[in-house]
Amino acid sequence: MSDPRTALVVGASGTLGGAIAKALAGKGFALGLQALRHPDRLPPLAGARAYTADLRQAEQIQKLAADFLKDFGRLDALVWAAGIVREAPVLTLSEDDLRDVLAVGLTAPFLLAKAVSRQFLKQKSGSFVALSSHAGLSGRAGGAAYAMAQSGLLALVKSLAREWGPLGIRVNCVVPPFIPDSELGRAATPEFAESVRRKSVYQSGADPAAAVGEFVADLVANPTASGQTFVLDARI
Repeated sequence: MSDPRTALVVGASGTLGGAIAKALAGKGFALGLQALRHPDRLPPLAGARAYTADLRQAEQIQKLAADFLKDFGRLDALVWAAGIVREAPVLTLSEDDLRDVLAVGLTAPFLLAKAVSRQFLKQKSGSFVALSSHAGLSGRAGGAAYAMAQSGLLALVKSLAREWGPLGIRVNCVVPPFIPDSELGRAATPEFAESVRRKSVYQSGADPAAAVGEFVADLVANPTASGQTFVLDARI
């Protein structure tokens, strides 16, 4: 029997990261799960290995990649589901908050992609799926730092898809719906949550996190899609 496919889920202690990890486990992936502040919230999945890494620290990102490859020997899927938000108008947004948001939301996925690139290119196969945000498409009043990071992530995905595509590696982005009970959702103001509800053209009773998890797990295995941004949202 061949070895199972492997996946590293970054931000796996979050609502969306945990749902993605569960969906990948259901498809037979051997998993590495990254967390920092809340490793106790990682989904309890049989055989999964947990990794702690501060995504603001370049050396810890490199160690995360090296430790995963040492443990698993290959990487079939890299899923980025991490991010932080610091809500403030541009007038009062501090440079420290701006740096933190950009470090986690943009610099870190770049550094991790760079750290695993030799393995992907050696294999001539693999899939990188990054979760972004509606803010990266439309901007956000009071959330410029987060919108900047997410917009940059969309550009990184397209650039990596162009670089890696000829060698058999697929890179895509998924924009999930607003999820009120996620950590980022809880950080939003009631006014923002209400504006999302008003702008949505469809109200679903489905579990949005589980739906995102299944979509990402299917996208990882999709043999044709690359360089795409899939918006799983009902805002037009």
